[in-house]
Amino acid sequence: MQMPCDLSEALQRQYYFFGTYLLEETNLEAWMAAARGARTVFDVGANSGIYSLAALAAKPDAEVHAFEPTPEIAERLRQTAALNGLDRLVVHQTAVFSKDGQATLRRCGDDVGGNEGMNYIVSDLGGADAEHVPTIWLDTACSQLGIDRIDLLKLDIQGHEAGALAGAGALLAEGRVGTLFMELNWGEGDDCPASQAVRRLEDAGYLFAAPARRMTFKPAGDWMRRLSDIVARRPEPG
Repeated sequence: MQMPCDLSEALQRQYYFFGTYLLEETNLEAWMAAARGARTVFDVGANSGIYSLAALAAKPDAEVHAFEPTPEIAERLRQTAALNGLDRLVVHQTAVFSKDGQATLRRCGDDVGGNEGMNYIVSDLGGADAEHVPTIWLDTACSQLGIDRIDLLKLDIQGHEAGALAGAGALLAEGRVGTLFMELNWGEGDDCPASQAVRRLEDAGYLFAAPARRMTFKPAGDWMRRLSDIVARRPEPG
C-alpha cells in the first residue's frame, strides 16, 4: 500500500521510514489474522488508516468502514484509498460516540509531539469558536448502511470506547459483533474508561485475550491491567 505522508507528524514518520507502526506490530499481525475471516470490518478511530489498509491487505474483498472525525485526516485517508484503488474502503468523517448528533473536536497534536492521532472529542459543544464534528452510534451506522453484522471491529478513540459500546447495544445484545480489538485507557478505580468498556463486553458474553499470533480467550480479570490493548470475542456456541 502507498499513502501520502506529512513528515511533521509522528505516526506518518513511522509509516514513511518503516512501512508500519512499530509500536503496534503485534496488534497488526493479530488484526490481519482476524481480518482473513471477516467480510465486514469497522475501523473506529481510524486516523491515517493503517488498520483499514492491513485488513484489506489480508482480505481484499472485505468491506471496510473507517470512522475518523478530524477533517484533514479523513481526507488524507480518502486520498490513500484512491491512490491504491481501494473502492471497498469507505471513509466516514464522523466520530463514533455515545450519541447521535454533534460533539466538539479537541486537537492535541502539538501537545504530544505532533501525534495528531491523539485528537479526541467531548460532549460539551462549547462556544462559537468550537470545532464541531458529527457523531453516531454504531447501531445507527449499521442501520443506515444496511449492515447486519460487524465481523471485525477496532475501537481506539481516546477513552470513549465505553460510550461507543453503549451505542452498540443492539449489536452486542444480538451477537452481531464478532471479534473486537480495543484500546484500554486505564485509570484509578473500577470506573475508569477501560473498566467501563470491559464490563459492557463482559455483560454481552465476551471473553478476552492479549493480542498475539495465538490467542487464548478467558474471562476478564486483573491480568488485563498490564495491557494497553485487548482482543474480545464471544465463545463459539456449544
